Amino acid sequence: MRLALVAVLLVACSSKSADKGAESTRAPGQPAVGANAVTEPAQAMTTFTQNGFLLAGAEYWPYTGTAEIKYPEEVLWGFYPKQGVVAPGEAAPNAADARPEAVACATRAYAALQSFLDKPHPKLLEIIELGKISGDVVPRFYLWTNDYGRAATPYPPGVREARLWYWKRKTPEPPKPPGYWKWESTLTQSGECQIPSSEQIESFLGEMLAAMKKKPQ
Repeated sequence: MRLALVAVLLVACSSKSADKGAESTRAPGQPAVGANAVTEPAQAMTTFTQNGFLLAGAEYWPYTGTAEIKYPEEVLWGFYPKQGVVAPGEAAPNAADARPEAVACATRAYAALQSFLDKPHPKLLEIIELGKISGDVVPRFYLWTNDYGRAATPYPPGVREARLWYWKRKTPEPPKPPGYWKWESTLTQSGECQIPSSEQIESFLGEMLAAMKKKPQ
């Protein structure tokens, strides 16, 4: 009986020593592996400046049923909209929370925008230089996320395309900027998160640059 007990104790000690050895070989900050492993959280979205460009804020457009969204009262503002909370720069509180699925899609688009601005497209830079002359194009971005998770299938008004585009104010409102670049993503009824494609970006920037060059300076 004593011999059996000693054997059990030796096996337990050996197992603990092996665990400690595994811990000592893991680099500092490296998460443990296995069922209880803790993964690093995605980077929290917030405003940022990068290579002369500013991401100023975010908006969510939650579509329901077959009706078109009511602007601006049904649009949700901020990176993480909460019902009753007034987002920075806004006057009215949000009418609802943004759905977690929409926030996840926005987070993906946010990371893609950072990658895009890490090496700004030459045409984008040329447009910004021309915009300094015209005064109506500035290096400011806004994150836009369409959420069709509660919309009918099909959605009669049409599902918006994930795209890069530029929005201009119809009437100047100094000191507000004359416009914003919109980095627009779309969460479809099936849950697919679509972000601006390189083909769409290339096409839009080319068309916008050509139009600006035609204008008299």
